[in-house]
Amino acid sequence: MKVIASSFADPADVRAFERAKASGMSDEEAFRYGDNGIGCWGDNTAQEHTPMCALPPDDMEAKWGSVAAAKHRRVLVSLGDEPVECILADRMPWKRNIKNGAGIDLNPAAVKALGIRKGAMVQVTWQWK
Repeated sequence: MKVIASSFADPADVRAFERAKASGMSDEEAFRYGDNGIGCWGDNTAQEHTPMCALPPDDMEAKWGSVAAAKHRRVLVSLGDEPVECILADRMPWKRNIKNGAGIDLNPAAVKALGIRKGAMVQVTWQWK
């Protein structure tokens, strides 16, 4: 599936979340400003050694029947000819609630493996492995 990829859990994203929390915001409010670097199943997504991604629950349910059943499934993400295998470690908002047009979020390791400039939003192709 061709979609726009955004990044999450990079150092700037985590700092923005921490600043929002320090100002007294709830986690839900702080997620509007950044990411805590912890996936919905407790994984450390804020790292550069294991490529990880997040997808909307719509895509998880369409393939696996539930968000829980999609936990840690493998996703192949391609930018050009070289696919990178990512672990599904987090969830995005429902598609109807996504404001930036992204269809997949990539952690710092996936961004690095694909050669994407930090913070760039680019078109990629993804598929379940």
